[in-house]
Amino acid sequence: MNAKKIGRAALLISVGLAAAWLFCAFLLPACGPFVIGALVAWAAEKPVRLLTRRARLPRWASSFLCVLLLFLLLGGGLFLLVLAVLRELNGFLRGLPSLASSLEAPLSALEARLLLFSEKLPDGIGAGLREGVVRFFESGAVIGQKLYEWFFSLASKLLKKLPHAMLFAFTSVIASFLSSSELPAVRAWVSHRAPPEWKARLRALLARLRATLGGWLAAQLKLMGVTFLILTAGFLLLNTEYPLLFAVLVTLVDALPVFGVGTVLIPWALLTFLRGQVRLGIELLVLYGAAVLTRQSLEPRLVGRQLGLPPLFTLMALYMGFHFLGVPGMIVFPMAAVLLRQLWDLPRAGA
Repeated sequence: MNAKKIGRAALLISVGLAAAWLFCAFLLPACGPFVIGALVAWAAEKPVRLLTRRARLPRWASSFLCVLLLFLLLGGGLFLLVLAVLRELNGFLRGLPSLASSLEAPLSALEARLLLFSEKLPDGIGAGLREGVVRFFESGAVIGQKLYEWFFSLASKLLKKLPHAMLFAFTSVIASFLSSSELPAVRAWVSHRAPPEWKARLRALLARLRATLGGWLAAQLKLMGVTFLILTAGFLLLNTEYPLLFAVLVTLVDALPVFGVGTVLIPWALLTFLRGQVRLGIELLVLYGAAVLTRQSLEPRLVGRQLGLPPLFTLMALYMGFHFLGVPGMIVFPMAAVLLRQLWDLPRAGA
């Protein structure tokens, strides 16, 4: 690829990422229920066709039954998981002040050792280290209180958004039923009005996206499930308090680009070493190793192939996504870049 093609590709991806930001920042909040409805209709299409053909039910009845069953399975499982996590979160918040107070002694001992070490260094380096240590531990003394306040502030914000969330969920359910029921009519409308060459390109694009984005999303969901099961089993074997809560949080962190289970488990192990719980710290490191090795061994088989983005464009998509949308943007922007890559390669695929 010469410099001109690289420049065109970079310009296309930059424009596409900007469009993705505009869509996610402005259109997605309004179109979210209908996007979910389209995805649910797509996921339920095979069972709907099978039920319509075998049971000879009307399309709307098959759509209603299949979409309802899908929501019951997914919603019921998610409801039970959230309920268990909220129970553990309640207990964790109640025990947070005592946890913070239990760290005062080991942190004070660590501070004293660092200050003693700084006195042995030359004046310029030692003075800077002493000042940094004092500032760090002064800010760390109120970490527990700040964390406690942050949790309750988050809970208050979630409660304020509850009516909007209920309306969003209700609209998503209705949109899913209607999208599934009207899917053949929508396809016929598009097929009737779209030019033949557009239909061929659209079919090729959908096939490529199903093979890349669809396969990647399915693989990531499977990897998240395996990581969650390993962490839950590990926390239960270690007799850790709130195993489901920690397993969910670490799994979500592990699913984010760049991050991993070590983002949580390694600092947790170091913290247990400071508290004098050497055995627990070693066990957490072993759990970290088991989770990482399992993911690394399964990921090539499940993912099969990478998304096909050059490393520079992948880094650009990750950074721009985090800059504009925060952590969710680190997932949305690379997916938008993959879509643009498929659009870029589509003429050559259809040639």
